[in-house]
Amino acid sequence: MNQSYVLKKAILSEKAYALMKRGVYTFLVTDQAQKKEIAKSVELQFNVSVAKVRISKFAPKRKRIAKSRKAVVSGGGKKALVTLSFGQSIALLAPKADKGKKKVKKEENKNKEK
Repeated sequence: MNQSYVLKKAILSEKAYALMKRGVYTFLVTDQAQKKEIAKSVELQFNVSVAKVRISKFAPKRKRIAKSRKAVVSGGGKKALVTLSFGQSIALLAPKADKGKKKVKKEENKNKEK
């Protein structure tokens, strides 16, 4: 399989960001992808070394739209949890620093000075 088509997209959620702090990145991958192909694709695209790959499939979910009374199928696919070697990270997917907390602290300091 062509390495550029293995990874569909990165999954960015609260749970995924918590895993990123431990060096585990979550990707949505094609259904035919195998562990070795996923590891090779991540290594080539992000210039990192992969320690471990875990794969899980998840079923599509049915949702009912109230107005039209139709059932719609959404989701479904295969995701890979990629663990990088110690000390490595993917800068492109790293969570941004929380600027909101810094602003609050600055405002508190200004209030204390007055």
